[in-house]
Amino acid sequence: MIPRVSVIGLGNVLLGDDGFGALAVEMFRCAYQCGSNVEVADLGTPGLDLAPYLYDTDLALIADAVHSEEQPGSLCIYSETDLLSRRAQLRLTAHAPGVQESLAQLRLAGHAPHEVIVIGVVPESCRLGEGISRAVLNSAPIAADHIARLLVERAVDCRRRPTPAEPTLWWLPHLAASS
Repeated sequence: MIPRVSVIGLGNVLLGDDGFGALAVEMFRCAYQCGSNVEVADLGTPGLDLAPYLYDTDLALIADAVHSEEQPGSLCIYSETDLLSRRAQLRLTAHAPGVQESLAQLRLAGHAPHEVIVIGVVPESCRLGEGISRAVLNSAPIAADHIARLLVERAVDCRRRPTPAEPTLWWLPHLAASS
């Protein structure tokens, strides 16, 4: 049976490093190609609207900014158990409660993902209009490679594109212009 997989970016691109999720999944989409069973989506700050993207998936990979004592730009990989035990804390914004509540709702209904992994980055600043910090910007392609590695380790069809796709980074004008 072919697994159903969701690769999801969360965060507000207008709040500096909180836009990491969107950047990481866009870099993944541009660098890698996967089978039709893999949905790649930048969802912004969905709240409970996240549930349909997690419904009956075998694997959900979520890229987001996280709270951690590590240095800004550090990548942190967490399991669903880490989320439930509060070891992993998503940056507190409108989307943070949506992840845990959506998972709880789907568990009760018997339609939760079999596995959830958060690929988090420690933000430097999440202030309106500041843009992505250099530390987080440098972490995004590494996060994209981690996403690909996690998929391949689970026997999901994922391979590097022969020629990278053109990124859609409307919210990062200095990168959009250079791509």
